Amino acid sequence: LEELGKGIGEGAIVLGQLLGYDEKAERLAVLDAGLAVRGVDFAHELKGLTAEALEGFQSVQGDVDPGLVKSVEEIDERIQQFIEKSSQHFQ
Repeated sequence: LEELGKGIGEGAIVLGQLLGYDEKAERLAVLDAGLAVRGVDFAHELKGLTAEALEGFQSVQGDVDPGLVKSVEEIDERIQQFIEKSSQHFQ
């Protein structure tokens, strides 16, 4: 698994871990903490992954767990909020 992680990237591992949390509040709290530590570059990496996942879900119509889609949408939205807040601090 460690070798696979190197190939898919740390962002993908983190996203997978976040999706392991059943509770929205817990999942987003862990995401917030991770973004605070890792910063805006990491947020952009995660944002790319969530956007790619959401695009993929649309192309597979009907076969994707709605709960999974909702979780990824929530994560994507929170990452976007973090990126926007970060960019405002630098202006």
